Amino acid sequence: MNDINSITALIDAATVTLNNGHIVIKPLNQIFEEQDLESIAAFDSIKLWENTSLDFTKTKTVLFHHNIWLNYEDCNRNLNFNGNDELNFQIKMHSLIKSIHGNFEGGKSFKISTLQNSVTYLSCLASFLRSRGIKSFHQLEFLPELKLRNILHDYLIKVIKIEAVKPTHSLTKLFIPYASYKLLGERTCSVFHETLNKLNAIYHKNTVYLSHPIIPSGILSSILKYSNAVISDSKDYIERWLELNNELVENIKEGSHAKYKTKICDIVKTYTDQLSNYEEFQDLCSFMDSLKLATYISILAYTGMRDLEVISCGIDCVNELDGDFSIQALMSKTDNTAVEMDWFCNKEVFEAVSLYQRYAQGMHLRAKALLSSYGDQISIKQKHNLVEGLKMGKLFGVSHSVSSISFSVGGRFEDFEVPNNKYSNLFNLTLTSDDIDELDRVESNYQTTRGKKRGEQYKEGDQFILGKHKFRHTLAYFVIANKLGELDDIRYQYKHLTSLMTFVYTQRATLAAKSLIEQVEGFEELLVNQIAGELTSQADNQALKGGAGEKFNKASKELVIGITDSNSTNSNALKQVHFKNLVELKLFIAKNLKDIRGLPHGYCTAGEACKIKGAAIPSGCVYCPSNIIAKRHQIHWQAILNSALNKLEKYKKLTAEQQSEYALFVTHWQDSVSAAQYVLNNTNSQAYEQSENI
Repeated sequence: MNDINSITALIDAATVTLNNGHIVIKPLNQIFEEQDLESIAAFDSIKLWENTSLDFTKTKTVLFHHNIWLNYEDCNRNLNFNGNDELNFQIKMHSLIKSIHGNFEGGKSFKISTLQNSVTYLSCLASFLRSRGIKSFHQLEFLPELKLRNILHDYLIKVIKIEAVKPTHSLTKLFIPYASYKLLGERTCSVFHETLNKLNAIYHKNTVYLSHPIIPSGILSSILKYSNAVISDSKDYIERWLELNNELVENIKEGSHAKYKTKICDIVKTYTDQLSNYEEFQDLCSFMDSLKLATYISILAYTGMRDLEVISCGIDCVNELDGDFSIQALMSKTDNTAVEMDWFCNKEVFEAVSLYQRYAQGMHLRAKALLSSYGDQISIKQKHNLVEGLKMGKLFGVSHSVSSISFSVGGRFEDFEVPNNKYSNLFNLTLTSDDIDELDRVESNYQTTRGKKRGEQYKEGDQFILGKHKFRHTLAYFVIANKLGELDDIRYQYKHLTSLMTFVYTQRATLAAKSLIEQVEGFEELLVNQIAGELTSQADNQALKGGAGEKFNKASKELVIGITDSNSTNSNALKQVHFKNLVELKLFIAKNLKDIRGLPHGYCTAGEACKIKGAAIPSGCVYCPSNIIAKRHQIHWQAILNSALNKLEKYKKLTAEQQSEYALFVTHWQDSVSAAQYVLNNTNSQAYEQSENI
């Protein structure tokens, strides 16, 4: 009998590695034969890892034979197994290899929390196979095809409930031969996907894939107003809380009033009851609950960090350098390695974290005082929690309490519960019609991506369902939609491995931009049509001015207009276009005014071809063949006329010597008077006689 007492020895004994690096799990009877073993019990004592937790009962060595593999991450997503047969052994080996090698030898390993769904699906499949007399996943490959099809069909119908819910990627990705280490062979996987596709075509023909929706601007504004109000006021409250908490800490250190008490809450309460300002302290502690939530929301909203990354933040995690702010956290998205990285943040996040960490440090002092004075009389479980919590030093690791102290994992932000105080009314998740319009515009009007309300649309007055990951999608959408950054900027901030993943987050910004462009184009078309109607009507009355305006006057009278083709070899050749009536002329004008620019002194139809864009002297545009002056522009020309006459009148009163300095200006003013009189049909304006000196 070979002694298999390590993970490496177990994997070597239970698998074979192919030349291309793919790993194949051997049938159990082959392992027994090769290793001269009699039962699975030979692997029971193999140590997988040491688990450290705030919970004393979960701080222990995880062994291969355990039916619960405790997660070594800061979360409660453990791996649960059922039974003690070959199917269960195969699922354990599948999970162990994934956590060490990934999909092939030397590949990228998977986190325990990532593997939880795979284990759940494989365990459900194993239970179903047991009911059909199947003892090993390998056995499926050798079943008659009809029996194999019936088993997989019944599994999808009876266990997965495919009639009601479309199977997720977490299930379908298991049925890939080498990704499953050949537990599920090529024939089995082929039949599974063929059966799956047929059933999906029947029950989920029009299934829409949903990504996390964004948070509407109105809702996000309300949430951030809540956070900003709490953080702003906390600058005053935190000092007073620290003062009273320090008094409590000193009393715990020096006193002996709780000599025979064994529970932390009873010990601390003994001393909080002695505080002369207990009620004030109680109110301040309630405010600290609001500060905790406000800080958490600020980090999510302004950095785009994942929830686990926010929870991993330690005390003193924010930094400032030359006016630039950053926050430090652990990034461990898919594999077992946790890397300490920096995320850019703004001043609001820096201030919020700086304030809240003072509260966390104050609670740490309370924990140290308890360990120092009462460490020997509190329970081992409570003492372990305090010792490990202080070691971890997490920003959100402290459990809030007036008269106790303990540490927890996850920060307890599951439902965004808002403390009931004067700030709670600011946290308003009621959707308005504008919010609904925004969600519709970016194709995000659905309540959840899974469950009973999957794809169900919101209505005005509904409460928006807030989710942690929605903040991440919303920030990416906001940055791109408002042109505050590029795709690579989001990718760097979000720590994405590929640009494709970043695009998933930012595609809604493309939808928003597309919607805006369509609205602008629609408004532009409406505006051009209105201008065409205005010009046609005034041309019929011979009221248009300017080079192009005179042509339109003539065209409306004769219902003929001459045009040239710039794309023709003989671009100067004039062609005549005849119209039946003014309606046809209007349609022609509307079609050919796409590049029209509206200016205070007239319409310019030259577009990009205009040689004097932004002309400072509008009189120079009057007789341009691309210029149209309508009645709406006459008020501007009246102002030009009044201004020019006023200046000429003042010029007239100057001495001859002074007048010589303004000779060029006089020419311009006279041109303006002449142009304005033409536009206004005004020939009665006071003429000006030049000085003899000019």
